[in-house]
Amino acid sequence: MPRSWTQAALCAALLTLTAACADTTPAPVIAAPPAAPPAAPPASPSVDPSRALPIFFEAWSALLDESAEVALREAAERAKQSPRVPILVVGFADPQGSREANVLLSRLRARLVADELIANGIPARRIRLLYRGATPGSESLESRRVEVRVDRGQR
Repeated sequence: MPRSWTQAALCAALLTLTAACADTTPAPVIAAPPAAPPAAPPASPSVDPSRALPIFFEAWSALLDESAEVALREAAERAKQSPRVPILVVGFADPQGSREANVLLSRLRARLVADELIANGIPARRIRLLYRGATPGSESLESRRVEVRVDRGQR
């Protein structure tokens, strides 16, 4: 997909997220059992944390700034050094907004980073996407990130 199409799709998704989060009209109350909170993702012993490279985002944004593009090029170069090792791309968001909006935003960020890795020469078949939604208790820049990891646990 051409970069201009990706950016157009990104803008449309962000407008949808913004509209969803801006709606302050209370929803009607319907008696239903409370939903269980999502389980914390288990730690993965197959991921080498020393090989993770974070890509940071501004609040409620999935746009790649210049520093993110530099980090993505570095991540692509690292990935090219181990051409048979799968790449894990994990998206996160801060806890502001609804759970659904944060899951969508973390998914959008991860997809955008994966698309940029592909544009930088990494085969799509090597990339596995995960998106975690909100990072509990953290509203800092570190919670608004995508991590690019070399996943040594898979062959």
